Amino acid sequence: MSTSASLSFSGLASGIDTAAIVDALMKLERMPIDRVKAQKTQLTAKQGVVQEINGLLGKLKDAAAKLSEPGALQGKTATAADPTVLSASAGAAAAKGVYNVQVTALAQAHTMASAPGVAFTAGRQLDITAGGATTSVAMEAGDTVQTFADRVNAADDPGVSASVVNGRLVLIARESGTAGAISVGGSAAADFGFTTTQAAQDATATINGVAVTSSGNTIQGAISGVDVVLAKEGTTTVTVGADPAGAEATVTAFVDAYNALIRNVRLATSYDAATKTAGTLQGDSSISSMGGQIRSIAGAAVAGLGGAYDSLAQIGITSARDGTMTLDGAKLRAALDADPAAVAAVLGREDAVAGVGAGDGIARQIRHFADTFSSQTLSERLTGFTASLKRMDDKIATLEDVMTVREQRLKQQFAAMETAVAQFQAQGGNLAAQLAGLSA
Repeated sequence: MSTSASLSFSGLASGIDTAAIVDALMKLERMPIDRVKAQKTQLTAKQGVVQEINGLLGKLKDAAAKLSEPGALQGKTATAADPTVLSASAGAAAAKGVYNVQVTALAQAHTMASAPGVAFTAGRQLDITAGGATTSVAMEAGDTVQTFADRVNAADDPGVSASVVNGRLVLIARESGTAGAISVGGSAAADFGFTTTQAAQDATATINGVAVTSSGNTIQGAISGVDVVLAKEGTTTVTVGADPAGAEATVTAFVDAYNALIRNVRLATSYDAATKTAGTLQGDSSISSMGGQIRSIAGAAVAGLGGAYDSLAQIGITSARDGTMTLDGAKLRAALDADPAAVAAVLGREDAVAGVGAGDGIARQIRHFADTFSSQTLSERLTGFTASLKRMDDKIATLEDVMTVREQRLKQQFAAMETAVAQFQAQGGNLAAQLAGLSA
């Protein structure tokens, strides 16, 4: 009698709970798998924390890079006294001052509209000239104003946008100002009977009495480093000055990124005696060392800088006992007012020595360290984690195959035992019946 590998008995003949015995034996057999899975869980947790630290290190690098750029804290603002007349934005190179602006005309895009009830005659064509280029569009049999407008828009850069308004074909120059003026010709021009509904017009204004024009309503270069966007005719002033709020926001972003990294490193590598809980990377010397090195850079003075400002503390960025930093915005603004070049040097100075070292600005040093540590040490760690987890998965898969075979074998063995016991019981019953017959 054969027994299927998928069949198991639970003491039907022997009275023994063979299923429970198999389960207990398999739990012992699976202990190597459980150990590998536990190791995988621990390694996966470490991988996740290292990935998080690497991400925070990248954010710190980006924030430090912004601080070390030329003119990082020397941004300017441009404010219009009457924002309904115009708005303005300034770059770092903008010249400080107050500028009187009189807007005398806004730029307009040339617009032409056809007469209503245009008759379309196949073969005639409309030549549209705008911005110095001419596009020819032919009438076709069965055309309507809409199909003709669609064909104008589908042409290769016609210089106009065509639409249908109240049954009339309307052409609007894509370029505002006189440079985008539209003219029409060709055999179909008379059929359309175009008239100008809005003339092409350049924007005109005076800035401190100097006349300026623009084909659009954005004027660039009239005030050095400032873009002015005209909104309506009128008079106002534009004030260009320093942007302390923008500078403080840039520094705050750096401090926040720094603190997020330091707190995460401390949490991952520490041991809480009160709860007897260890961080995921407790005892990891490379991560602990990384945190210490960054704190050391942040707390040092820029070598060879001298003067009133040569460290983060002197420009309002101080360190606490736990390694995090705090920004004193008032102190930073005072330093920027007193010597903006010195503040820029503390953060982003690039000395004449090859490589990045103690003579470079603090933000530049931190950016370099973060980039190097991430691309080398952490990258290698993460690659190692991936390879180790792959080996563990392979080992678990192999052991699972072995467990399947062992469990089937045990079930077969116990099934055979149950069959044998049942046979013995049957034989015993037969023998007892025969003996009873003899004695009768």
